[in-house]
Amino acid sequence: MCSEFWSGWFDKWGARHETRPAKDMVEGMDEMLSKGISFSLYMTHGGTSFGHWAGANSPGFAPDVTSYDYDAPINEWGLATPKFWELRKMMEKYNDGKKMPAVPKAPMGIITVPKFELNEFSSMLNGEDPDLKIPVRKGSGIMTFEEMDLGWGSMLYMTQLPEIPAQSVLTADFHDFAQIFINGKYIGKVDRVKNEKSLTLPPVKKGDELEILVEAMGRINFGRAIKDFKGIVGDVTITAEVDHMETTWKPLGWSQYAMSDDYRKAVNAFKFNNDLTKPDTGVRLGLPVMWNKDGLDLVSKRGYYRGYFNLNKVGDTFLNFETWGKGQVWVNGHAMGRIWSIGPQQTLYVPGCWLKKGKNEVIVLDVVGPKEAVVWGQAEPELNKLQLEKSNKHNNIGDKPDLNSATPVATGAFAPGNGWQTVKFGAPCKGRFLAIECLSTQKANDRVAIAELYLQGSDGKRISREPWTTKYADSEEDNGNHTGDKVYDLQESTYWMTEKGAATPHLLVIDLGSEQTVTAIEYLPRAEQGAPASIKDYKVYIY
Repeated sequence: MCSEFWSGWFDKWGARHETRPAKDMVEGMDEMLSKGISFSLYMTHGGTSFGHWAGANSPGFAPDVTSYDYDAPINEWGLATPKFWELRKMMEKYNDGKKMPAVPKAPMGIITVPKFELNEFSSMLNGEDPDLKIPVRKGSGIMTFEEMDLGWGSMLYMTQLPEIPAQSVLTADFHDFAQIFINGKYIGKVDRVKNEKSLTLPPVKKGDELEILVEAMGRINFGRAIKDFKGIVGDVTITAEVDHMETTWKPLGWSQYAMSDDYRKAVNAFKFNNDLTKPDTGVRLGLPVMWNKDGLDLVSKRGYYRGYFNLNKVGDTFLNFETWGKGQVWVNGHAMGRIWSIGPQQTLYVPGCWLKKGKNEVIVLDVVGPKEAVVWGQAEPELNKLQLEKSNKHNNIGDKPDLNSATPVATGAFAPGNGWQTVKFGAPCKGRFLAIECLSTQKANDRVAIAELYLQGSDGKRISREPWTTKYADSEEDNGNHTGDKVYDLQESTYWMTEKGAATPHLLVIDLGSEQTVTAIEYLPRAEQGAPASIKDYKVYIY
């Protein structure tokens, strides 16, 4: 029994759209049917994680995009794909000569929507309406979303700082996307997706106010990390060198404002300003609303935007949000899902049954602020457009370790073929980094691939991979999402693979998160028949 035979895979923010060849899927199912093996196809029909329902994968933190199209035979909006027709043709052999049923037609057509502006605005801190009832807690220790009875949305944490005359480093465990401000001025962001935990602060004066706006993303939905609290988890510390001494502060008195990005509770209560050229002045939640010309303060661009478009006929469409920052979207009150400019998903699927003839409302909560507050509807989705600040590859030459004088903890050759292989080290070793150098392949001039890696601790058990991150990879085939993080993603069907034509040797370096005592490495080649792109000769380093 194959309980989940995958037609595709999850898309995560900041990585390429995942696809699986139809040929591989159909051949695998044909083999199972020919041998009388039962199976479930995951997914037969793609879908959408509307609203806040998109989860996250682990180890690490890899939040899923809104689309659950999954490269399935029937796509997100219910149409048969070329993959469907290949699958159907193969399955005709197993239908006892009976005629296959007709394929249903789409219930409605696809429509486009001309570009329109969202020219009404309300700050996300605009809580003056008494019906909003934003949960507030003042002068206490740090609490998570769950402790504040907030299921999703954002939390604003505020505290006053002592005088710190030098640059300092703020450190905390932010779940999931934190923006840091001092007296309302934007300082920078800390992104859990990138495993970031700290940010450098400028010198501050006594009484300056530290504001941290934390947005929750998808909760981890399997594995050891499934207990995934949101907000600031644990303490916030600030460390600086003052008078030639390292000093650490731990602020204790925090005010917190829980902001659920919910259409009924929040958006309808706000009073929109339909002239974006005018500052939004006044006091919200007891805070002065600030404004500066570069638009980087706490509230000037971060908030709810509203606009409208008109339709003569309804149909499914794909609203494009590639000019926006990060947040949530509602169409006619329906929560459509998350958006994030980094991609790969830039459009949201809008079912025609949620649209109407005449005037339609779109509201965007952007916690970062848009480049341009415009939206349009297109006839096809955009699920594979990255807009990253830098490449998602791990080939920064400054991260490559110098192993010339290092002594490997293991050298040798892996056996050919499928299945796990374990290499015991001669003695326990300590280090924070694992480097595996792939010197040759089982098939000459082949690419290199690794499906999964584990390390064993002093007790002979696998150590946790939750804190692992990829520090360096000399070659990664990112068009197929075969990046270094695939060797610790709990999925034996995904893998790190080098680019076509890249010559051996190859080097992959994993940051274990902290110093570990290690006694062995476990290696799994690709799970396909014959274990393609398998490593032969290797060296392993722990340093």
